Amino acid sequence: MAVVGSVVVVTGAGSPLGRRVVAAIATDPAVARIVAVDPVLHVDGRRRLDGSVELRVAPFTLGDPRLVDAVAGATELVHLGTSLGLELDGTGGTDLDVAGVAELLRVLGEVGVIEHVVVVSSALVYGARDDNPVPLTEAAPVRPDPEVPAAVAKAEVERLVRTWAAERGARCAVLRPSLVVGPEHSRWFARSPWSGAGLQVSGAESPVQFLHVDDLVAAVGVARHDRFDGVANVAPDGWLTAEQLRELKGPAPRIRLPRRLALAVARLTARIRPEQGDPSAVVASAAPWVVANDRLRALGWAPTHSSEEAFVVADPGGPWARLTPRHRQVIALGGVGVVLSVISLGVLGVVLRARRRYRNR
Repeated sequence: MAVVGSVVVVTGAGSPLGRRVVAAIATDPAVARIVAVDPVLHVDGRRRLDGSVELRVAPFTLGDPRLVDAVAGATELVHLGTSLGLELDGTGGTDLDVAGVAELLRVLGEVGVIEHVVVVSSALVYGARDDNPVPLTEAAPVRPDPEVPAAVAKAEVERLVRTWAAERGARCAVLRPSLVVGPEHSRWFARSPWSGAGLQVSGAESPVQFLHVDDLVAAVGVARHDRFDGVANVAPDGWLTAEQLRELKGPAPRIRLPRRLALAVARLTARIRPEQGDPSAVVASAAPWVVANDRLRALGWAPTHSSEEAFVVADPGGPWARLTPRHRQVIALGGVGVVLSVISLGVLGVVLRARRRYRNR
């Protein structure tokens, strides 16, 4: 249980996940103040939530020196990451500020007395790999795929925070959720490889888990309430096979390319249309990384949404489901043409740059 008068710092507080977590913590009668840290919040100030909990908005990056005053007296840290950058899932942006986390920890060590830390990481720290057991448990080694920078950064953040907490005798909960989705993510999700309609790696037939963002919020609450110390996976019961995912999505245009080419196309496309999300999603979706939730269930947590239900919430049919078969065929053929055009432009750019280098020799 939280100590009465707790001061909780929440990073990434401006994301859909962050807003939900802040609202949930505000219902804890032991909490006196919440410090919501996120540069997207814009307005610096203080106000009361429900007449009891004080909310301090700190619209700063994690390395901003102004955070010193904002986090003074903190007793808890809930690190959700950042709202900035491309989306890989519903936990926020993938532009993770590892140096900023290190600076925040340094500051908290000087002006706070942290008793408990909750870090929302990702099950992707296990790596999306063909040789992964299904499901993975917390005993699996941490080996993020270097082609998924967000996973590499999350693994490093885990290491930093756990080391820092151990040195100070603080308890530290690391939560590793599966793919997180929610109603706010429908636009990104519909374009992602996991929707069953986005750019995909040929030959990839991996199982997947969709975790509703509200179930992740509940997991954060359980970890805080129990002062959990350790690593716990967060996922719904079971998983969806590739065939089940296709059945959920229904008829959809699928563009499948070899892994390297799919990643190159995704990177080019992300420059033009950032709403496509993190291009490394094509790598993350090409191999299994589903996880077991037994440890968290043992703490009293239980998912309220299955993978199927979370999928429907994030992708409720979309405009594709309302098109006639003829229109679907036309758009699908057009989509292939767009991809080929993007590939051609990328190849042309490489050739032109090579010619310029040759002439300048």
